Amino acid sequence: MVRDLPRKPTSFDVARLAGVSRSAVSRAFTPGACILPQTKEKVTKAATELGYRVNSLARSLQQDHSGIVGLVASRLDTPLRSHQVARLSEQLIREGLKPMLITAERPDHVGKLIESLLGYNVAGMIFTSDTPPPALIDDCARFGLPVVLVNRPGNSGWGDRVVADNETGGFMAARLLIECGATHLGCLMPRTKTYSVSGRARAFISYARSQGFPIETFLAEDQSHARSRANIAAIDRVVLDRIDGLFCATDLMAMGALDALRIDHGIAVPDRIQVLGFDDIEQAGWGAYDLSTISQDIEAQAATVVRLLIERLSGDVSGNKLIKEPLKATLRGTTRHAR
Repeated sequence: MVRDLPRKPTSFDVARLAGVSRSAVSRAFTPGACILPQTKEKVTKAATELGYRVNSLARSLQQDHSGIVGLVASRLDTPLRSHQVARLSEQLIREGLKPMLITAERPDHVGKLIESLLGYNVAGMIFTSDTPPPALIDDCARFGLPVVLVNRPGNSGWGDRVVADNETGGFMAARLLIECGATHLGCLMPRTKTYSVSGRARAFISYARSQGFPIETFLAEDQSHARSRANIAAIDRVVLDRIDGLFCATDLMAMGALDALRIDHGIAVPDRIQVLGFDDIEQAGWGAYDLSTISQDIEAQAATVVRLLIERLSGDVSGNKLIKEPLKATLRGTTRHAR
């Protein structure tokens, strides 16, 4: 026999217990609404006693938006993405918004999930995953829904973008290794092309060649530590003996490369080969790696993303914005001092 679940308290119950009108209960839970302090106190006390919770979703159907922001992300098992999502969530909550996370590991599921999310009268969307389907961005544009793309290409005519300055970052990485004395460079990048990771690797290769430096390109199956280590471990020692400076398109790939160089090949870093990563994840500073890297400020990036979203929610109707977040070099123990 299934027991009857206890009835949830309603706003009518709160009004009855507090001795006020139902509209007073509504005003008590509406930010900025006009209500006497003593009335609000009575409503809050009655709601606490009854265990009453505001149905935010139902309320959102009668308002411009629910305050929910869809946060679309993939590869949450990587340190950079998990850190990025955490900072974005904190910034949204600080602004009184409610992040709703959609994981986009399966591209064929993303469209249905986002279409479902649009039914919640969301305030806006933040995409940190691979390029969202253009049709979904078109839907957002049709409804005037604010969109911010993080480290994503601007293939659509809708949405603001916040990106790491990957071209500058790639140039910076090449110059740094050259200034540290490297004369024959290597670049480890994922076989699958992405906007940000592949973009910085291409910029590194382009700059090195423009300056007349020979360069070897190594392709890992993905951006993981394991695949990166396996790729470098499998390289013929004759090839590795040619290079003295290795740029890895992410820190996680650099850590895999470091383990392969030091453990699998027995190559001294940085004496024989210098290694440089990109991102400056927390693990890059661990003593076992002490990795030199090009740093992204994820905290500042998240603040910029949420600021753009808030501006759109406040009525900004100007053209699409592109903001390139600055990068800096963080030198540790895997590179030598610049000459």
